[in-house]
Amino acid sequence: MSRVMTPEDVSRIHFAMPPVGHRGYDAEEVDAFLELVAATLDGQGVLTADDVRHVAFDAPRFGGRGYQADQVDEFLDRVRVELEYRQHGIRPVPAGGNGSGPAPLLTPDDVHRMRFTQAPVGRRGYHEDEVDAFLDLVAATLAHGGPGSLTVAEVRAVHFTEARLGTRGYQRDEVDAFLDLVVTALEHTGQHH
Repeated sequence: MSRVMTPEDVSRIHFAMPPVGHRGYDAEEVDAFLELVAATLDGQGVLTADDVRHVAFDAPRFGGRGYQADQVDEFLDRVRVELEYRQHGIRPVPAGGNGSGPAPLLTPDDVHRMRFTQAPVGRRGYHEDEVDAFLDLVAATLAHGGPGSLTVAEVRAVHFTEARLGTRGYQRDEVDAFLDLVVTALEHTGQHH
């Protein structure tokens, strides 16, 4: 997942049928949505990360084809992260694109530019100061590497507390999607340990 997702990736994806006793998702509905996804990745569509986050599929009609729900959900998670990158103007560059070795997937400047939206009214998001402090660590890690740097395991394990009472905090899904990008970027640079 360390490269840009393309419309061809979407057209090639295959999902298994749901296990016996599980309804899964209606295949025609999923296929129709994936056509929108492919068009969006091709610059023709208008889907947003929020659209992907909130899409719901019916169970297949009796006798109709179904797809395994967790496989579809996992793929849509990848689509959502890709659209998050694009909406925030962060573009993972295909490795070696500029002829001077692998290009960084994420730069310290990308991290400093990152802006999360507030959690929806009535939902407590992540504590903003904690997230901001963690992003400073991420930027420093990407800038310098070496001792004191964050590892992939530390990024995966981070837990932010809820926003203070009276504040909404950062939208959790956006922060989580960005952390996925950080993990991918660290894996790309070889900072596993």
